[in-house]
Amino acid sequence: MSSVTVRAQVRLKIDELFVQWMNEESTLESLSKLAISIQSSQPLDKPIKTAGEPSTGRDALNISRKNSPPPRGPSPSSPLVSPRSSPKLQRIPLSTPSTPSTPSIELNLEQGKSLVERTAWHQPHKAATISQGPGLNQQHTAINNGSQSSSIPQFHFPNGRPAADNSVKVKLADIRAIFESDGSSQGLEKHQFARLCSVCMVPVYWKGILFRAAGGSGTRTHVKFSSFSQVWKRLTKQYHDSAARFIRLSTRFQRDHLVYHDLFPLVQCIVDDHPGLGFLRESSDFISCYISTVVSRIFYTVNRSWSGRITAAELRRSTLLSAIDNLERMASVNEELSFFSYEHYYVIYCKFSEMNNHARKLDVNDLSEYDEYGLTPAILRRVLSKAVLRYSKKDEMLYSDFVCFMLAEEDKTTATSIEYWFRCLDLDGDGVISMFEMEYFYNEQLDRMQRAGMEPFSFNDCLCQLLDMVKPRKPGCITLHDLKACGNAKIFFNSLFNFTKFVAHEQRDLFSKDGAGDQETVSDWVRFAKLEYACMIAGESDDAKQYDMDEYDGDEEDPQLMALASGNDEE
Repeated sequence: MSSVTVRAQVRLKIDELFVQWMNEESTLESLSKLAISIQSSQPLDKPIKTAGEPSTGRDALNISRKNSPPPRGPSPSSPLVSPRSSPKLQRIPLSTPSTPSTPSIELNLEQGKSLVERTAWHQPHKAATISQGPGLNQQHTAINNGSQSSSIPQFHFPNGRPAADNSVKVKLADIRAIFESDGSSQGLEKHQFARLCSVCMVPVYWKGILFRAAGGSGTRTHVKFSSFSQVWKRLTKQYHDSAARFIRLSTRFQRDHLVYHDLFPLVQCIVDDHPGLGFLRESSDFISCYISTVVSRIFYTVNRSWSGRITAAELRRSTLLSAIDNLERMASVNEELSFFSYEHYYVIYCKFSEMNNHARKLDVNDLSEYDEYGLTPAILRRVLSKAVLRYSKKDEMLYSDFVCFMLAEEDKTTATSIEYWFRCLDLDGDGVISMFEMEYFYNEQLDRMQRAGMEPFSFNDCLCQLLDMVKPRKPGCITLHDLKACGNAKIFFNSLFNFTKFVAHEQRDLFSKDGAGDQETVSDWVRFAKLEYACMIAGESDDAKQYDMDEYDGDEEDPQLMALASGNDEE
């Protein structure tokens, strides 16, 4: 048997004997008298005797010293105390030296009260023996009262902090008045819920989810007051902030998180009622694409956990609810740049249509056309390998995933886009981008440089620049934290897999200040979408002019018409 095992068994035996000794009647009585003396501040001139002790404290001390083992250093678990700051110790023998099973213990008098309480906890049936004096009873009463008064208040509210007002009953009276004044015998219709939203102090575009949560649907076009009042009472009683209420209404109280299709009714309500989308309501074929674009952008931005489920905590940290509220005061949805802009949808949809082969999905050959074949095949294979796809099968990309891809490619400065491309570069999924993985992706950049007739930029030189930019905490390994903290993630990613943007960065004018004034206020995505939308509109105008000229192109050309089409007046 090893020495370590022997020491462990001896320690366990000593603990067992100590607990046995602490539960003896004589020990409990001694500790009780000691606690009373401490509370009454009586001097302890003589130690308190227990059964079988020597007659004097000096004899007990001599015997204790005689039988005690040599001193040793403090155990690793006990803190080191300075001799100058250590409390005064009173040596009190608590066991007889004639009994080998009861070791001698030295106690700090300031710990007497806690020892009595611990002993009472081990032996509840002997608590009456401990609490014999009137002073000790008062002490226990004070401790119990103090524990009740110093209870820790609740600080975590997963469903929002409860309000301390009586606004629920007041709002129910106002809600009843709206049902009686505006509703029929069958109740209110969906379009009549706008007034209810103002009374309930929620954005007007919540009326769709309020209507559905109260039982409304495509077949049930009316909701009665009794149904709505039950929903409102449950909502205000259990859920106390906008995030928790929005999730419960959108899911009809079925889940505590949002999934992809839960947001369709909200966006549909915005399409139906916002004055800036009247032209879209006339083109029903594109409504579903606009809704998919908005919902995909919401999940790309808000769902920071990449779980496909938006929780209340994620919703509180995002700007989605404030964006929905602000839409009511915007004449055009293009003023809202985070989720609902129609111009942004137009750019994304046109880019997808340019590469789409009418199968409503893209493969690696279709996706390679993006950005004038700027992305390397290696990164495209990683994108289509389920490393970042949320809604598509492997080796194909549906429109919803293309929205996320385009947002991540055109703005590599956001936290979500950095996570997006980090997942693609981390081939083995170990949480770091190694030099081997960087070299694997950069080799295709070298091949493109050679085919383009450029002077090759070796990987070793590129690696030195990348490490200088990122400054990883661990040499040779780049983590997600390193990329988010360095501020140069966009340059890092473009250097590894986007040849077009890598060359543009290397050949940039270092002294140019174009666009420097709005770098901090406008994101890369907003700047890109604005430029692309202007180019697309200009291109369509040129095509329209060319089409008008072709309409009048024949054997006999009218000079006046040709002059009007070209913008010249020859009168």
